[in-house]
Order: sequence, then structure tokens, then C-alpha cells
Amino acid sequence: MKAKIPMTLLCGYLGAGKTTLLNKVLNNQKGYKVAVIVNDIGEVNVDASLIAKGGQVTDTSSIVPLTNGCICCTLKTQLALQIEELIKSGKYDYIMIEASGVCEPMPIAQELETITVGKLDNVVGVVDAARMVEEFAGGEKLLNKKMEADDIESLLVQQVEFCSTLIINKKDLVTEEQMKKVRAVISTLHPGINIIETSHGDVPVEKILDTNSFDFDKVFESAGWCKVLEQEEEEGEEHVHKAEGSSGSDEDEYGISTFVYLRRRPFNRAKLESYFDKWPKTIIRSKGLVWLDDDQDNSLILETTGRQITAGYAGQWLASCPKKVQEQEMKKDPRLRKDWDEKVGDRMIRLCIIGQNMDKEKITSDLDSLLGEA
Repeated sequence: MKAKIPMTLLCGYLGAGKTTLLNKVLNNQKGYKVAVIVNDIGEVNVDASLIAKGGQVTDTSSIVPLTNGCICCTLKTQLALQIEELIKSGKYDYIMIEASGVCEPMPIAQELETITVGKLDNVVGVVDAARMVEEFAGGEKLLNKKMEADDIESLLVQQVEFCSTLIINKKDLVTEEQMKKVRAVISTLHPGINIIETSHGDVPVEKILDTNSFDFDKVFESAGWCKVLEQEEEEGEEHVHKAEGSSGSDEDEYGISTFVYLRRRPFNRAKLESYFDKWPKTIIRSKGLVWLDDDQDNSLILETTGRQITAGYAGQWLASCPKKVQEQEMKKDPRLRKDWDEKVGDRMIRLCIIGQNMDKEKITSDLDSLLGEA
């Protein structure tokens, strides 16, 4: 069977240094024949020309611009087709995709995983140390004219959470004390992530290409919120606690902490929706299962990054299924029986909350005030 062509996905907010890093890779390919796909959502694809010029690529046919859309939404199918054509041409043995700065990495990775002739080898997130300081360490936020501060924070969180390699670029522009706080935030959002700290995009090519470091399920499950919920479920704790991740001194010094909000009563939908307008700015990230009092059958996934809040269908509560189905599922997964409540079954609110300088007692009290009757 012919070997699958490896692919690296490069993500990062505008100005983080993705193009600089890409140029360095193109200038030092170490024997690889790399095709590059760039996605700039502007009408003029500036990135493609910069890469061609800066990387001194004589064969510009290896640079494929995808414009007038974003590859995490409208251009996903076009991206997959373009990559398949590049691979089938036989000219290249590696594909690099530079996503637009406003792209969320997970939807792109999901699309790349469908390409049968290629394999997603590495998802590289590039963050600007100075911007991380601005967004998460106080001070005036750097605003793009087309984006609000909360949108930037949301993108940064998702790009940190969903990658197999994280490059903290522009380290020379911040102090060591500021870097400590950046590390603390990242360690809480994505504990154990492979981090490379650098300036001017100086990263060894072998850390980017052919690393065999990406596994979709492992990357998804390694996010901080997921780790905390797993720990809480294993320990059976029903009280606020700090998460493992950054060291205790970092958490104490910088006020970065995590707790699980767990209740066996539902939220009142109207109260919850009203509270979204007052969602605490000290919460960086939250995600988990939600039970609403006007829907006893279905669970929801509630997810917040900064002030961006989304909720989606997560599946049917087992308690709403026939007894026979309940017994079958409990045999498959004994943990369901451990979490079973005689009155409400498996219905619950289990929400991991990650934040900075949070008033956890007030947040808990506020959320309790949103509860309805079972």
C-alpha cells in the first residue's frame, strides 16, 4: 500500500508569525518537497505573495491560494479536493496548510482527516506572546478593526486548546515575568501540550514536519476542561476544586484556577439565557453538560470562550430511555450506574469553569440562582 502523504496544519491569530515560520520552513526543507496552501480571507491574497518572495520559491505553483472564504467553514470541501489533487500529482511529499488567522483549527482538522491519501501529521498553533499577555494578563487589549476583543480571546483559546504543537512566538517582546503568566494560562487550557518558545519564528523544521504527533482523539481529550471533568468524574467530587496543570504557585500567584460546577437540578432556560448577558469576564473558558428544566429528554453541551457562548444538542439522557435500554447501557459502561440518581437518573449539570481571578463563590451562587425544578 502506498504511504499516505503527511500534512501539517498551521494555525494562529493574525500577526502571530505563521507566515514568518512558513518561510523559514520553505527555506530549509531538509529534502522535503513541500506544497503550501494558504488561506487569506481578504480579496487580495497577500500571504501567498509574501511566502513566495520571502521563501524564495522559484516554482510558485507549489503555493496554492484559497481566497474569499475561510477553510474552517465555506472552503472546507475545496481544501480537501485541492490537497487530493496536489498529492495525486506526485510532485510533493509533504503538504502544509496555513489557515487564516480567524480560523478555528478543529473543523479544519476534521476535514483533513477525511483525506484518504493523506494523514494529518501535526497541528501547529502559533501564538504571539505579547498578545497573550494583553488578552489574559491585563492591560489594554489589542483590537483588530473588524474584531471585538472577546472574539480574539475566543480564537486564542481554541487555537491553544486544539493543537499538538504550540509555538509561543515573539518571546523577546515580553518580560520573563509576563512569560510566566502566559505559561500558566496555556498550562491550564492545555496541560501537557508540547510547547516551543521562540522569537522571529526560529523553530527547527523537524519540530514542524513529519513529527507523527497528531491524534485527533488525544488532542481533543487533552484540553484542560476535558481533563478536569475526567478527574472530577473519577474522584466523584461535588465541590469546587483546583485543576491539575500549572503548578500551585502559578495558580496562586496569577489567579488562574479551575473548578467544576456540578448540580442534579436543571437550569431554568429563561434565567440562563438572561444570565448570558452578564457572563463573568473573569471566566476564560467553560464547557460541559447542561440540563434544562423545559427539556427532560435531551442534554446540551454548553461552551464559552471569553464572552462567546454556544449550546448544542449532546444526546438523549439515559433516564428518558426505556428501562431495558438503561440496563443495556449500564452493562456497557458501569460508570453510568455510579452517577445514577434515584430521582433524576443521569440528568445533571457538569460544567468545567476555567478563569482568572474568579470569585468562585459568587459565580457558584449566581449559577445556583438560575436553577429550576427537576
